[in-house]
Amino acid sequence: MKHIIIISILSILYFTGKAQSLLVEQKCSKIDSLITLWSNHKTFNGGLVIMQKGEIIYQKSAGFANFEKSILNTETTPFNLASISKPLTAVAIMQLVERNKLKLTDLVVSYLPDFPYKSVTIEQLLSHTSGLPEIDQFEKIFTQENPFNILSNLEIYEELVSKKAKPLAEAGEKHFYNNLNYILLANLLEKVSKMSFSLYMKKNVFEKANMNNSYIRERISPNTARYFLPTFYDTTFVNTDSLKNQKIYTDYNLGGTYGDNNVITTLQDMVLFDKALKSGKLLSQSAINQMYHPVRLKSGNFFFTGGTKTYTLGWNVNEKNFAGQFVAWHDGSLVGLTTIYFKNLTDDVTYIMYENKNTPLFFRRFLAVSNIMDGIKPADVSLQKSLVREFGFLLIQKGPHYATARFNELKSNKDWYFQEHEMNELGYQLLLKSENQNYKELSIEVFKMNTLLFPESPNVYDSYAEALMTLGLNEEAIISYKKAILLNPKNEYAKTNLKKLEQLKGTNR
Repeated sequence: MKHIIIISILSILYFTGKAQSLLVEQKCSKIDSLITLWSNHKTFNGGLVIMQKGEIIYQKSAGFANFEKSILNTETTPFNLASISKPLTAVAIMQLVERNKLKLTDLVVSYLPDFPYKSVTIEQLLSHTSGLPEIDQFEKIFTQENPFNILSNLEIYEELVSKKAKPLAEAGEKHFYNNLNYILLANLLEKVSKMSFSLYMKKNVFEKANMNNSYIRERISPNTARYFLPTFYDTTFVNTDSLKNQKIYTDYNLGGTYGDNNVITTLQDMVLFDKALKSGKLLSQSAINQMYHPVRLKSGNFFFTGGTKTYTLGWNVNEKNFAGQFVAWHDGSLVGLTTIYFKNLTDDVTYIMYENKNTPLFFRRFLAVSNIMDGIKPADVSLQKSLVREFGFLLIQKGPHYATARFNELKSNKDWYFQEHEMNELGYQLLLKSENQNYKELSIEVFKMNTLLFPESPNVYDSYAEALMTLGLNEEAIISYKKAILLNPKNEYAKTNLKKLEQLKGTNR
């Protein structure tokens, strides 16, 4: 009888395991169909790895790592993690905590004596609850004086110490996502470990995880290739680093910092990192659990961004998402690059995905993939093309009359979409980012078109008025500003400009 029961149990386990394996295969097949579809439409250019219980169940790369050299994306293609670098920095800091080199409750000023914000703790840097000034302030000031220089961690710290800018909030009072926090953590790590950040990460993270193709990108070393469309009138993707940053923002001046970004790695190495984290090679399980745990604010309450979502020690965490799962993740972006590292801790499923060519709906594509793994209907991912881009291109190539005629022809076609904010962006790109006077005049056509497409939006009249005023068409600008204010009486910017124009009109009489 015992033998019959044992055989029955083994049979059930065998067939259950076989059924689960078949289900995973079916899910991966559906995901592969989607990736292939997106790749064929040139909307997916990058790589994806999915792991379950520590093993790869799906992996695919598509498109080019380098278009100029015709180098394909593969699992060994180097790419910049961007802000996914933050969880790795957090792991390094937690290693120092486990070695009793520092405590999360320690004040930053204990290690950096001239640090001007005396009440900020290490935990508050990790959880973005320090309230420190935004790094954008330093970038703006620095780049005005040094437009061709790349900021270093040290220079940012020196600016922070010398300027003593007003904090956004008291330490521990609120959450403000701020790259400055992780730049400071890297500086602090160097002080405590007596190593460069690059060397510490190599010895204590990359080598321990056997990540042989990972490193910290130095300020003067080349970045990995990233591609985007600089404007809404461009149709050719360009390498981000080939552009001059004065007219088109490219992350150039902040491109040399570390701690907050600039971990260069591969999909293959990130699989190894995830395995090392899971197996305890990098941190104890208690330290990892602590990283996922909500932090307390100064009020004594746990910090949540909404519902069960929070930002912990280097991770976004949702303790119970729509599917009832405990998930932790971080995403990142640079101009021409988007990344995500997502861990479904309930089902032990991990996703690592990047695209090194900016096309819309990256996160929608990721959601569709994860939906399939969760056994639910995948999110719709539109394959429509931007009619605003088509309009912008034709405006430059064939003039406003042809561009408008073509726009009217296509606007009801389901293969195309158009949005107010895209049209507005096109107008400002023509008005402000080109030295070509003809482009500035064409911007009027764009803003005018937007008022006809979205006549109930106060913003379109405000933008139209600004363009008219810039080109000296003051009477027309006055009319448009009045319309903007009629639709939005709280538009103080429009009121100020209208007052200036009316005063100027009175002076010229």
